[in-house]
Order: sequence, then C-alpha cells, then structure tokens
Amino acid sequence: MEEPEDFWAQLSNEGTGYSVIIEDDGAKAYAYLLDSAGVMVSDVWLYNRGPGPETVDWNDPSKLPFSNPAEFVSNLDFKPIASASELSVRWKQTADRPVEAQLWVRGQLFAILQHGIAPGRSRLAAKDGPLAKVLEL
Repeated sequence: MEEPEDFWAQLSNEGTGYSVIIEDDGAKAYAYLLDSAGVMVSDVWLYNRGPGPETVDWNDPSKLPFSNPAEFVSNLDFKPIASASELSVRWKQTADRPVEAQLWVRGQLFAILQHGIAPGRSRLAAKDGPLAKVLEL
C-alpha cells in the first residue's frame, strides 16, 4: 500500500499581509489563517485521510492536530489535495467585519476562515464540532 504524501502550501494576500497555510500530514489536513505578523488567528479542519476515529482523547497534546471524529465528518467523496495548483483563496475585508479567507479547492468553495473566529467552516464537516463548523452552501 502506498504511503500518503504530506502536503504543505501557503497562499498570501500581498495587500493585507495575511496568508492561509494548508497542511496535510498524511493523516488529516487543516488550514490556518495567519495575520500580517505571522500569528495564527483562525484554523479549520479540512479532511481526514481514511475514516475518522470514533473517539478522540482531547487531553493528549501528542495527537495534535487531531483527526476529526467520525460523527462530525461528512460522507462526501473527496480526493486529498496534491498540489498548490488545486488551491485558491478569495479574500474579503470590510470595515465592519474581520478579514475573511475563502479557500477554494478545484474550483469549489471548501472552507472559510475569519480573523478571530475558530474553528472555521469546512465543506466536509457534517455537523458543528470542536475542529470545524458546517459550511453551508
């Protein structure tokens, strides 16, 4: 059996200095929103590779970042991200709302991160949980 490939990409907004990091460690993937100082200001679980665990020991820091438990994971079929060319970010910022990064994967809205709001929203979240909220399309 082939070992899953780790994946990492950073997409930046030159105007604000914000960036989104996408990280897949071969078991699960997350997106992180960084402000102009490089401080993480939001995060969201994107997907597990394979079935989600039935339970998670939230108190075991050695397991960070956590795989999303099965009850919170949609059964939508999804192929893990393999290349930065599959990704784009649309940035939104208004005077009355925090910076928002919309992560698109293969032309589909996949996750939304907002400064100061965690977790963010993920297309593969089946219900709101500790690692992701549902992305309503």
